[in-house]
Amino acid sequence: MGRVFNTRGHCEAAIQMIRRTQLAAPVGFIAGSASALFLWALDAATRLRWEHPWLLFFLPAGGLLIWLLYRQFDKSVEAGNNLILDQIHTPGGDVPVRMAPLVIIGTLLTHLFGGAAGREGTAVQMGGSLANAFGRLFRLKPENLPTLLVAGVAAGFGSVFGTPLTGAIFAMEVLNRF
Repeated sequence: MGRVFNTRGHCEAAIQMIRRTQLAAPVGFIAGSASALFLWALDAATRLRWEHPWLLFFLPAGGLLIWLLYRQFDKSVEAGNNLILDQIHTPGGDVPVRMAPLVIIGTLLTHLFGGAAGREGTAVQMGGSLANAFGRLFRLKPENLPTLLVAGVAAGFGSVFGTPLTGAIFAMEVLNRF
């Protein structure tokens, strides 16, 4: 009969959990703070749009501007959430840092001119991009990248809806499904 309590195994698991929490906590703070700033700016853009209905006529020009920004600065960012999911499951590539500002600007311009864009995709991409930037800034090992990206996705998703537990569950679903 096997031992019920494996002291060494439990200690190793506890140490691993502490290490991952040390990685995830700052990423969660950064992504959550960025989401708060994004939501504030989104609210301002939406209010401005409602105060000036004529902005709707600039929706095609706004779409063209967004396309030009993506084309000019980084075409790989167009992959969006798929790029982040790919990096979680098969690390080795890169999530560009410029994904965060590009997706924020694109979403804000879309809302400003009356277009429809979800905030959850923006938050997920922003969280993943900032998490990857954090990993590069501190020169973390490649095997830590999936943990960082999952933390960024969870923080972005959870903070944009004000539901941190849902963000964590969403991130675990991402790990298991895709």
